Amino acid sequence: MSNGKNWSRYLIWTTTVACLASIQYGYHMAELNSPGAVLSCQTNSPIPGRSYLDTWMHKIGLRQCITMDESGLGLITSIFSIGGLVSSIYAGAVADKLGRKLTSLINSLIFFIGSLIIAFANNFTVFAIGRFIAGFGAGSGIVVTPLLINEISPNSLKGRLGSMNQVAINLGILLTQVLAIKWANDLYWRYLLFAGAVLAALNFIALLFIEESPKWLRLNGHDRKAKLVSIKLNGDYAPLLGNIEDIDGGSASEQYQETDSRNAINISSYIKGPVYRNSLVVVTALLAGQQFCGINSIVFYGVNTIRKITTPNKAVVINCLISLGSACVTFFSAPLIDKYGRKPCLVLSVGIMGVSSVMIAIGTLNAIAIISVIFTSVYVSAFAIGLGPIPFLMIPELTQIEARGAAQSYGTSINWLATFLVGYFFPILDALIGGYVYLLFALICGVFFLYLKNDVPETKGYKTYEEVWSLPVD
Repeated sequence: MSNGKNWSRYLIWTTTVACLASIQYGYHMAELNSPGAVLSCQTNSPIPGRSYLDTWMHKIGLRQCITMDESGLGLITSIFSIGGLVSSIYAGAVADKLGRKLTSLINSLIFFIGSLIIAFANNFTVFAIGRFIAGFGAGSGIVVTPLLINEISPNSLKGRLGSMNQVAINLGILLTQVLAIKWANDLYWRYLLFAGAVLAALNFIALLFIEESPKWLRLNGHDRKAKLVSIKLNGDYAPLLGNIEDIDGGSASEQYQETDSRNAINISSYIKGPVYRNSLVVVTALLAGQQFCGINSIVFYGVNTIRKITTPNKAVVINCLISLGSACVTFFSAPLIDKYGRKPCLVLSVGIMGVSSVMIAIGTLNAIAIISVIFTSVYVSAFAIGLGPIPFLMIPELTQIEARGAAQSYGTSINWLATFLVGYFFPILDALIGGYVYLLFALICGVFFLYLKNDVPETKGYKTYEEVWSLPVD
């Protein structure tokens, strides 16, 4: 039983299952990081005494590698983001119509199909199609997961549970790097990609053992079912009603009537409506800034960057340790978001990332491995305490209730577009200017730091849109 402030077992279980989509998101984001040079035929990583000719993969006609240059590898890496961009546009509306659970089940099937295509691809085009499909599932998943977690969380746990989304992403990245220690070689790189299908199958099965969001059930006329699910989540119906009341200050029944009459707006109305301008501007800045500060230069290409200043095998291990540190920092720093607020954690996070970017540039340009490794770890950890989890958490807190689904889809679309730009252009810039690219990221962090400090409101502790933006209540 829970009094609305404590954890219940079913709440933990539902949050865990919801986050499996984010684990897959992180996994697919990073799956080409370690084996990229091997699978693209740019380098060899043989296993002594073993030959690819003896493997079952060769016997069924799968190639040992797929020829690509740096531009091709950049495209195959970043096309994942285009799939995510496309699906994130409609994901909020689909989740509102079909429900969070059914949408998540569909996403798992999409992940499964995409992963199999990637694992068995024999040419660039098929590989790209698989990556696009996996990204398609990820784009929808990263919209639905925060929505579901937000709707099942008591107010006292919203920040902590919301940050589990970023923890899950980091765990997915970490899982990729751990498996890469064994599989990022000429013989087994396809195993690394096939593991994504296994994750998708486990996600599908786990989803069968959770209930639909009680808020979605109530909004769609399933009041009795909503009450039963709420009891399972909280041990008492009262905490959920309190949670709903807190959304905009009305009673629970009034809240649902108001939402139904407004018929949750679409993305076009959200972008064009002057009344949503405050939310639109900040959501755009937060979700674009999260990526333009450069985090996916590490997630996508960290091994190649570290490889320049150490051996290939050490680079994979070092990148794995960095991912482990990031996952731990994200998990243990989760309570800080509710304790100290969203804005202070964001400002601190971006400030540390900016300084770390300068130090990474110094270490890379001067081939000082210890500096690059230490400050890459600091940079990733700083992202984990603020800029990683908080932007997605703040979207519904910055936005009127009828626009939250549209804002979530819009913000995620902006994030995917920025992810694509960083993923595609980083290897090009890295080839042109080397370590100086991190000075560019440092400059962006500096500008973003000032914007966060001066123009982004705190949302912690505020119950309504009007309170967050200090607006008069009608």
